[in-house]
Amino acid sequence: MLTDYSQNLERLEKALGENYRHSPHILNSPGASLACKVDPFHYLAIEPGFIKYLARWAAMLPERVVETLVKTGNMLCDRTRRVHSVPLHVFEEGGTELAHVNASFVLAGFMDRALALHGGAGGPLPVSRLKILESDRPKTDFLFEGKTPLAALAFGKP
Repeated sequence: MLTDYSQNLERLEKALGENYRHSPHILNSPGASLACKVDPFHYLAIEPGFIKYLARWAAMLPERVVETLVKTGNMLCDRTRRVHSVPLHVFEEGGTELAHVNASFVLAGFMDRALALHGGAGGPLPVSRLKILESDRPKTDFLFEGKTPLAALAFGKP
């Protein structure tokens, strides 16, 4: 039996958008959010929280959320489709404190569409102040093989 990922994706978009409408701090606030836009094309999502909450909001199993996002190409993964997150050091631009997070990368198109259709956002969110430690850049390479890499503005030094 084939899974209808478009239906699942729609369900996830609606859940994300509706929760953003009620609690905008869930996105783009470094240190407080489940995901922050780190370049015009990608959000860095904090795992396992992002998947856990998205699953709860959409009334889906976390494994089904990951499967839907990975198989539709909305969450980056390795070639085996088994690894979708990586440990990274991040910081807020202008700050000096590093935080160690387990991060996944979600396409901005999915997130921004959810916010526009169901979250009342007037347009895409701007790039946040969250930065990935420059020396951690090689840790992300395997997720971006054959895809548009993260823009230089996603990285920095505190």
